[in-house]
Amino acid sequence: MIVEPHITGLRFSTADWIERDRLPIFREQVGRMMVKLDPEPLAAGAYHAAANVRELPGLGICSWACSNLRIARPRSLLDGSDDLLLTIITSGKARASQRGREVALHAGQAVLMSCAETGDIAVPTTSGRFLALRLPRTALGSNIEDTMMRRWAANSEALRLLAFYVRELDDDYRLEAPELRGSVVKHLVDLAELIVGANRDGTIAAEDGGLAAARLATVKADIRDNLCYGDLMLPAVAARVKLTPRLIQRLFERAGSTFSEFVLGERLARAHRLLTDPGRTASSISTIAFESGFGDLSYFNRTFRRHFGATPSEIRAGPRRS
Repeated sequence: MIVEPHITGLRFSTADWIERDRLPIFREQVGRMMVKLDPEPLAAGAYHAAANVRELPGLGICSWACSNLRIARPRSLLDGSDDLLLTIITSGKARASQRGREVALHAGQAVLMSCAETGDIAVPTTSGRFLALRLPRTALGSNIEDTMMRRWAANSEALRLLAFYVRELDDDYRLEAPELRGSVVKHLVDLAELIVGANRDGTIAAEDGGLAAARLATVKADIRDNLCYGDLMLPAVAARVKLTPRLIQRLFERAGSTFSEFVLGERLARAHRLLTDPGRTASSISTIAFESGFGDLSYFNRTFRRHFGATPSEIRAGPRRS
């Protein structure tokens, strides 16, 4: 179990337990005691489950990968909570059941369920992955009953961005700062509200909040993934993330920056990391400059010194002198 300030995290995988003890541990110690769920194999044969559970103030996030498994919340494990559970299938397929209804889900689709009622998610023998967000009922407004147990379309931008945001959160964010935790929770709730379309006023606010933040996060991630290309240009990034160049410019303007400033800052940061990496001492400065996307070595040297107050050679030599 991982505990951070104001954030409780739990990671587990059934592959970590010996086969004889696997189901008892999964059902009793993890399922019933920690996550208040009752898992069981759908059919005879191998099954698997791995999850990363995180609790933030006012929001619960769980990333699942499983196969041949039914994950239920029976009446005996209802704890009085009336939170809502938004489940998004990121790969494979699943089946959600609640209120006497059954919804088949494929990658990119989502369903909204109630934590105050019995229900289950079933993943067949083929492996599936899904995200689950537990949100306070009040977060999505009062007009949500009609949205329960509906299948939300796979082409929703908000669905795609929310799934991306949660993956980034799992991989990169520690969230020690209270204001950062609050911002992340608000952005995720905004995206959830856009997905279910709870009310018009909330949708407008969500578009200015969580949607904009998630769009900017996807743009920044694409830039970082393509820094090594010297011809990294705004139109190419816009095409990959399915946004217009002008919208990307406005996103950076709202953040107090520009596309070009961000690209340059990321390239300089990468070059600095490579120059101080003990495993890259055999790489020449010119090689590191080119790997960071700089096509002109003179420009790289000038810009690097202006930014860090030292030349690339001085930065590289620094750790060896200490």
